[in-house]
Amino acid sequence: MIPRFAPRTRLLAVGAIVVAALGLTACTDGDSVTSSADVNTVDPALASGIDDAIASAMQQSGSTEAVVGVWGNDGSEYLRGYGDSGVDGSVSIRGAQATQPVMCALMLDLVDEGTIDLDGNVSEDLTRQSGIEDVTYRQLCEMRSGIADYKSGFADIFANNPTRPWAEQELLAEGLSRSPESWPGLDFHQSDSNLVLLARALKVKTGLEIPDLLRDHVFSDANMGSTYFPALNSTTISGDTLQGLTYPSSGGKAVCDAEPVEVAEVSPSMLAGAGATVTTVTDLKNFYDGYLSGTFGGESAGVVTEAFPTKNPERDENGEPTEEIAMDGRLWSFGVEKVGPLYGQSGAITGTLTAAYSDPDSGFSVVVSLNNSSAGAGFAKSLAFQLASLAQAQGVAPELTWSAEEQTEALAKAAVCQ
Repeated sequence: MIPRFAPRTRLLAVGAIVVAALGLTACTDGDSVTSSADVNTVDPALASGIDDAIASAMQQSGSTEAVVGVWGNDGSEYLRGYGDSGVDGSVSIRGAQATQPVMCALMLDLVDEGTIDLDGNVSEDLTRQSGIEDVTYRQLCEMRSGIADYKSGFADIFANNPTRPWAEQELLAEGLSRSPESWPGLDFHQSDSNLVLLARALKVKTGLEIPDLLRDHVFSDANMGSTYFPALNSTTISGDTLQGLTYPSSGGKAVCDAEPVEVAEVSPSMLAGAGATVTTVTDLKNFYDGYLSGTFGGESAGVVTEAFPTKNPERDENGEPTEEIAMDGRLWSFGVEKVGPLYGQSGAITGTLTAAYSDPDSGFSVVVSLNNSSAGAGFAKSLAFQLASLAQAQGVAPELTWSAEEQTEALAKAAVCQ
């Protein structure tokens, strides 16, 4: 149980927990660690920099536990858990949207075996679902279906009642009620509704359950031995996991006059196919290695890294673009964003933030998870990018399009209840 702090003393107390956690969990001198699941083969300066960055991020997000993995392009590795309850690098995490691409990998594997037509209409398999008449399977992972995201209508319920079960039809109905977004089939609109719909369609098309499909088609091929897709009516994780926390929410914002609430149980149905997967930082790194290198999809595997701008152009009455959008900044490909050389995603589910990014050319990867979800997915993304910058400074990450200082500023702006 976390201590219950008065609002004026909460920040200092959380900071004290973070300092204690760093002292109890591991040591960064040379290769010394206190858990066999933790690994340190990086330069001591990088290890120290990672520890300092995690300590600051834990305090800014109100977290008391974290786990991180950094894999350098020289083969070095830093895998470590943080927390006063013995968290180590093997701890299970709710991957949220950082695990979302596993569903796209599943679809590509089914395309390769001839079960799914990448450009076929989803409505041909979900014949009773209205509002998806012209949506193709490809559009779901490219985020071009025009189906709006369902989460904005449910944000407070997700935080304040995390064990509430959600039917896929309920999530989809909320997204479809806000649809269509501009120029379906052409414009980019990131939406978790796409992956909820995809999971439902793949289940109906194959007649098999999603946990079994992912195990047999994705997790086994990507060396994800500790990963599983849970039953959506379950609320707990077996084995060691982060102790989830969240601030109460009102109007989609954290209620900072209240104290962080322990989240012992979470319904994975709030994300369903869009991010219910339970994994570890090492398994998540292994997935991105395989996904970005063409493990899934056979002849269609190249779509994974074919990036395009996330900014939509102005269009004429026929949908033709009237301007050219530069291929810089944030791009999207097939289930993942691309920023600089890194592909990946960040995500949030009540009690946990996770981010995972990888460079398929150099082999650099970073995965991080925090146990307070209130700061949002963007916070985890900025932390992952900050760690990548620290690795670049030590010569074990590719050239990036941002600096550690820029990400430090982004983290400060995104800090919750400070």
